Amino acid sequence: MNLHLTHEQLCDVLLADSSLPQESSSPVVHDHLRACLLCSAELESLRASLALFRDASSLYADQVFSASYRRRESIAPPHHFLTQPLYWAAAAVVMVAACFPISLHRQHQAYPAAAVVRSVPSAMPDEADEALLEDVDQTLSADVPSPMEPLADPTAGAPSTQSPSDQRN
Repeated sequence: MNLHLTHEQLCDVLLADSSLPQESSSPVVHDHLRACLLCSAELESLRASLALFRDASSLYADQVFSASYRRRESIAPPHHFLTQPLYWAAAAVVMVAACFPISLHRQHQAYPAAAVVRSVPSAMPDEADEALLEDVDQTLSADVPSPMEPLADPTAGAPSTQSPSDQRN
């Protein structure tokens, strides 16, 4: 047995180790691995490398997850963010928006009291109101409203050259 196993054959053995028992790989390959020290050393090196890679990738994933989890624990922004004016403007807008419904609630309570106070002085009309009412009465009592009065006739003093029948056409 001068020939050694190829890379594909070694990968097939590795995949067969992880998935199914040794029934899937050929008995010739397993016989060669028992007989050839170089091929069995190469297979063990590949298994060790894969195990180290699996452990390193799992450890790295755990570290990244825990670091991202620690960053999300605090909802407070970073210290340098507090010095930015945009942050303070946004905080002011949130405060105004939170106080807006409260101020509307207070205004609704104040309106009925203001309506009662305003109804007392309206019982006695002012002089301006009386003058306005008198003007309305005069306009209504006039026979012909001023916008409907006839305009001044510009031809009142000039002699008429047309006959009355022509004027109607």
